[in-house]
Amino acid sequence: MNTFFLVLFSPVKTFGELKTVDKFSAMSLIMLLFLMLLNLILMIPVSEKIALMTFSSMSLPESQLEMMTQVVHKMRYLQMAGTTIVYLIMFLFYALLLFVFVRIAQDKLEYKKALQLIVYSYFIIPVGDLINTVLLHVRGLEAITNIYDISLTGLTLFTSVEQTGATLYTFLGYINPFQLGFMVLLSIGLKVFADMKQTKALIISVLFWLFTILIPTLSVYFAASAAAKAGVMQ
Repeated sequence: MNTFFLVLFSPVKTFGELKTVDKFSAMSLIMLLFLMLLNLILMIPVSEKIALMTFSSMSLPESQLEMMTQVVHKMRYLQMAGTTIVYLIMFLFYALLLFVFVRIAQDKLEYKKALQLIVYSYFIIPVGDLINTVLLHVRGLEAITNIYDISLTGLTLFTSVEQTGATLYTFLGYINPFQLGFMVLLSIGLKVFADMKQTKALIISVLFWLFTILIPTLSVYFAASAAAKAGVMQ
């Protein structure tokens, strides 16, 4: 765990030390997954409220609404287990993606080093998610008026989903200090691990980041389009 914090406060030195380590530490990946799981647990009340708001907008009979709410409540732990597995697969895919990006840029980076770089750079994002979740609880769940009203650390603070639309609002939520910190750490790590120029490393990091947020942003776009066709309020 100490290495994660050393990456935050002394990235050049720490990445330099990690570069000389041949074996990838599975414990670092487990710790990262644990932080993300912890955030999922703390988000349970928020997720249940959003689910209830979504069901309520469907004009369902009271009995069916209650049944669906109970199903969501009972399935929460199974859902968290499944989401954790998805996170694991996501990191393995991200490492492969970074490996490909570096190869396209005509530099060399081993897959296990790409995975190591992703894990230690990504640490700042679940930290940001935890801070966002704590802020949600401090503000109070009653302040959540729509399913998009859960981002308190991004540019969404300066606008609303009614003004921007769901897709742009989601994108703006990713523009926050923690996501930007991930890009900076990744660029520093690429410079150290692949011995590339800082400008080139930064360009790869920005492109990589844009690619990773493109998937959830597009998923919101298609979900919002499907909901609009079905007449479901979001």
